[in-house]
Amino acid sequence: MTLTLKVDVDTYDGMRDGVPNLLDLFSSLKIRASFFVPFGPDESGKAIFRVFKKKGFVGKMFRTNALKLYGIKTMLRGTLLPAPPIGGSFPDLARRITDEGHELGIHGYNHVFWQDHLNEMSDEAVQAEIGRAVSSFETALRRRPQSFAAPAWLCTPHSLAANDAQNFDYASDTRGQSPFFPVMNGHTYRTLQIPSTLPTLDELLGLDGLTPQNVGAHLDRVMNNRKLEHEVHSVHTEVEGTALFDSFSKWIRSRYETGTAFVTLSEIAAKEKSHAASVPHCEVKLQTIPGRAGPVACQIV
Repeated sequence: MTLTLKVDVDTYDGMRDGVPNLLDLFSSLKIRASFFVPFGPDESGKAIFRVFKKKGFVGKMFRTNALKLYGIKTMLRGTLLPAPPIGGSFPDLARRITDEGHELGIHGYNHVFWQDHLNEMSDEAVQAEIGRAVSSFETALRRRPQSFAAPAWLCTPHSLAANDAQNFDYASDTRGQSPFFPVMNGHTYRTLQIPSTLPTLDELLGLDGLTPQNVGAHLDRVMNNRKLEHEVHSVHTEVEGTALFDSFSKWIRSRYETGTAFVTLSEIAAKEKSHAASVPHCEVKLQTIPGRAGPVACQIV
């Protein structure tokens, strides 16, 4: 079994505090991960308006103790507090990610705006949103990004077309079981999708007696029972990188010590593209999954 750690940065504080913690952990174990950073403003405070739009949002906030996980400043950014840029505020830290051997892609431009308004956005609006992220990435890194991970695992035909237009090596916009070429509304897109395969900590905590102390053992059971060739686990710098860093680091160390091989998403993409003719074409549909408020884009197999 191989495991990819797909590290999503969602907030200014997650970039500032969580990324260094995770980089230090990965360096100590000599493992590489795949990081994805938004390069636009942190408007996390506007997520409060999901109370009126997303079923289960309030319940998830209480179940996961969101105030403790994310902190009061993050929950006010973009409303009562300013909305600083996330990736653009820390260009040296973005470069540190790649200097230490990890890969770095874009996690959209404005994470909250994408999550709340993608379904309403035209083709031109989606292209412009991703274009802003690409331009900001180029300013910070002096090169083009090679990969994209959609905020909140949300995609539409417009966003999949934008991935193709940007010629990304791959995208990780979906939840599923294995790499595939996405199909929506009867159209097949050429940007390889590498889905997240495992539930996230914020989806699991508080369900069926799961706590920060035992959630790692639960993930071990999930992986051992289904024995996929490769697992992709999405972690968040605000959760695993900060508030729950101790429990996450213990789990990662245990996986490392028992022989798990850690690979990046770009390594998976290269392997899959070497036999692209045999990579399946799978439909993508928005579906609800346990522990998450609102639907996400799922691979239909």
